[in-house]
Amino acid sequence: MRFVGKNAMPAANDNTDAPIAFYDVEVYPNLFIVCWKYRGSDTTVRMINPEPKDMEALFAMKLIGFNNRRYDNHILYARYLGYSLEELYKLSKKTIDGNDKVLFGEAYGISYADIYDFSSKKQGLKKFQIELGLKHMEMDLPWDEPVAEELWPQVVDYCVNDVESTEVVFESRKQDFVARQILAELSGLSVNHTTLNHTAKIIKKKK
Repeated sequence: MRFVGKNAMPAANDNTDAPIAFYDVEVYPNLFIVCWKYRGSDTTVRMINPEPKDMEALFAMKLIGFNNRRYDNHILYARYLGYSLEELYKLSKKTIDGNDKVLFGEAYGISYADIYDFSSKKQGLKKFQIELGLKHMEMDLPWDEPVAEELWPQVVDYCVNDVESTEVVFESRKQDFVARQILAELSGLSVNHTTLNHTAKIIKKKK
């Protein structure tokens, strides 16, 4: 069930005083994991089946992920709205299957940036891990089946590794990020808006 209105999020999280935090999520029928870390920190926070109220603290940060505008943001927002674990799994499956109708317009703006979007090099996180010599983990658990509780730590470790890799990839694409910041200054939009959004706004201004 989708609720909007009073729960609507801002167009984009550009809170200049907020800390940058890298994040990733994992979703299974009986398991929802959120891992995040502040930029430059040696500690990654592990959240196993966090409650809806726990999402609010995340929204106060400058969240940066990898392809998060298309996936992770919507998972966080759905949990914030009170989606159960089963409902999150169904949302995840439909999103992965390419069903854009289940996505939340409000969810795009909870992040500060999406590395995949602003990177001039379009490839998946796993390819970046290999290219940058980072630890690469494979998850051999079927994502469409419940995970035995004794295997939860394995999923958490996988999520943590992706978060740590996301930060390294961000630093490696720093020039792309700076270019996006400049584009945002020219367009008047947020860093989080897509390249297409910025380009369209700049062209509109010139007319």
